[in-house]
Amino acid sequence: MHEYERQWSRAGGHSVRHPLRLKMSRLQGWCDEACSPEEFEARLLASQNSEDVGEALLADELLPWWRAVLSSSGGKLPFDP
Repeated sequence: MHEYERQWSRAGGHSVRHPLRLKMSRLQGWCDEACSPEEFEARLLASQNSEDVGEALLADELLPWWRAVLSSSGGKLPFDP
């Protein structure tokens, strides 16, 4: 999310329908829904096959980052209890 916010501020875009703004909004919605890391990855995998093109593209973009975070942390996220 922080990477998208950084890109948004650098782009100086103000359009509500800007693709980056839509990605941020969708990701925020996913993050607002409480779920485990396994459920989040399952959501990304399912979203890759979504009929919603924006959702599928976002999932394709996020899945490699998500897996990199998990592998670098040994499968335990910093915010896990």
